[in-house]
Amino acid sequence: MPSAVELATLLRDFVDVLIPGEGPWPAASVVGVQGVLAMRLLEVRGEHGAADLEKALLDCGGPLAPLDAAGRRAVVERLEREHPKLFVLARNASFIAYYESPAVVRTVAGLGAPYKAMPAAEGYPLAPFDMAKDRPTHGRGGYIRTEDVRRLDLSKLEGGANGRA
Repeated sequence: MPSAVELATLLRDFVDVLIPGEGPWPAASVVGVQGVLAMRLLEVRGEHGAADLEKALLDCGGPLAPLDAAGRRAVVERLEREHPKLFVLARNASFIAYYESPAVVRTVAGLGAPYKAMPAAEGYPLAPFDMAKDRPTHGRGGYIRTEDVRRLDLSKLEGGANGRA
């Protein structure tokens, strides 16, 4: 079994293949994505989540540290082909962790875009809805006032109201 340092190094190198960083954009490992990834793997896959990713990366040609950039990409591409569910989980967790990072939030905001790590707390500023300007013009759909909504009688449908036979 590889050591804790080897696992940490492998996760660091993996996230840097996904998000290498360039110019004002920091590499994923610089903002700590590998630690967040390890926690997400623990939450989703249980106690051996990080070890599962480690084993898969090693089976696909890792460790990554001794490889050049093309070799590292080849290992990660093989991981994507041979372990697609694990790859998608690790990739998505890494991307979310990256864009939640305060350093990356600062970089995005520096582009002039309103961007918050946790927008749900306050939301983004929006202009008030203007019926004349914002109403859809495509002619599809419709609108029913809340007080005009009526319950449907589903009791005569196959399976009854609960969908059970």
